[in-house]
Amino acid sequence: MTRQNISSGYAFEDAYGYSRAVRVGNQVFVSGTTARPPHLDGDAYLQARAILALIADALAEAGADMRHVVRTVVYVIDMADTEHVARAHSEAFDAVRPASTLVQVSALTPTSARVEIEVVAIISA
Repeated sequence: MTRQNISSGYAFEDAYGYSRAVRVGNQVFVSGTTARPPHLDGDAYLQARAILALIADALAEAGADMRHVVRTVVYVIDMADTEHVARAHSEAFDAVRPASTLVQVSALTPTSARVEIEVVAIISA
């Protein structure tokens, strides 16, 4: 089976030895993604929107889009942000409604990140 590693060119990818996304067959796995400046200064909603845009870019490079997402995992540092992150998630996925898990964590990298999101997509034949 063919493997396609997708890079955004972000410095963390080389430093930590990972790919922004990996496509294997008809499956695409997008690594945990946080917002980048200037969106890191925003609230959880703005960060989540920026993250979902980065994820959409990675999916596009793999030949997929948000309609193909079947699972999301969302990490927040404050459960009070849940409503704001859920709003961005709902706007991005609308009727797709992927399976999703939300987890509170004590911190993210970079430290100003309030949200991190990872996804799995399956490209229909």
